[in-house]
Amino acid sequence: MIRKKTIAYLIFFAAICYIITPWFFEKTFFINELLAVTGFMLLASKRFKVGNDGITICMILLIALCGIHLITSLPRKDSMYYYLRNSVIVYSMFTFFTGFFLLKYLGSFIAWIRNILRCYIVLFLFIPLPLTFYERIGVSTLFPSLFKNASYRFLPFLLILINLIYAFTYKSATAAMIGAFLFLLFISTGYKFFKQMITIGVLAIAILFIYLQPNLTLIKNQFSPSNSRAITEVIRSNSLLAIDGNTTWRLVIWNQILVDNFPANIYGLGFGTPMLKYYPVEDYKKLSTLPYVMGGHNSFIYLFGRLGIVFILLIGAINVKVFREYFYNKQFYYANNQIFIFWSFFAITVMALVNPILESPMFAAAYWMLLGFIARCIYNRNLIETKSAPVL
Repeated sequence: MIRKKTIAYLIFFAAICYIITPWFFEKTFFINELLAVTGFMLLASKRFKVGNDGITICMILLIALCGIHLITSLPRKDSMYYYLRNSVIVYSMFTFFTGFFLLKYLGSFIAWIRNILRCYIVLFLFIPLPLTFYERIGVSTLFPSLFKNASYRFLPFLLILINLIYAFTYKSATAAMIGAFLFLLFISTGYKFFKQMITIGVLAIAILFIYLQPNLTLIKNQFSPSNSRAITEVIRSNSLLAIDGNTTWRLVIWNQILVDNFPANIYGLGFGTPMLKYYPVEDYKKLSTLPYVMGGHNSFIYLFGRLGIVFILLIGAINVKVFREYFYNKQFYYANNQIFIFWSFFAITVMALVNPILESPMFAAAYWMLLGFIARCIYNRNLIETKSAPVL
């Protein structure tokens, strides 16, 4: 009889491989789907009893929201193929329960595999591998696991430095953004200061987006998948848009989801329906699929387009809960080293701001599993404090 601990270790090992090399393990073994099925089976084994913490409640509401869209999208879909492709958004969420119910095995697993991770991750942090063997953004979520003691004095500096090295070696602007975000996190004196800085940042980006919006609409003038005349016109229309072509394409995509699809995006476009009209083309064999399955390079904006304003309210509530928990109970999580889980989740949250994460089987399971770990950490802390919550 295989022990539960051994099964949990096998699941975590698959998740580690998936995070480091999703372009091989997900495409070959469908790890995202296996982790989602595992989460559903664990939930069923608990007779669908879940935690009473705010994050878990929001997750149940998110899955219910997705269920509504799965039903209402059936008569609106353009094809069952695109409908099923978009459904990765839904079933990946069940990975949350894989994290929630298996947290108790995580600490011993990381202790068991830490030296292996150190050898592999650190060695190829300096010697770049092809993306098939070392993902250029996702490995940031594993950097905290390389450390044993959260109270180590220079750990924040080392964590930021590792992300900057990662950004340089693999030419990843996302890793640099993670390093910058961690710097903000570590210098923040409390939740109020952090919230103020994030609010200022969001407002600045919103103002810049509104200022550039007339330029972004120029993509409509000459767009053709066979040439780049349209995006060139957009880039030349404003010196800010000429700084980086990839960023300009992101803004064009966000403009379509937020502005062009209004007001349908308030309710949500659902699944199996086209999201984009203008997009970059890397592979002409996939041209017909791009309006339906191309990510928004900001998962929160993309899922807003698919699921509507209710998604923003729920994911906003989740993130507020996570950050409040981090700042108000930081010492508790430092003491048991679970602060590492928060740092990993913050890394993948930054990834989701500029990459297709939640809408992609290559990364979605990692996000939801880490969120499940955090929800269980919070549940356990509340259990210790109240000693009245049921044990799941």
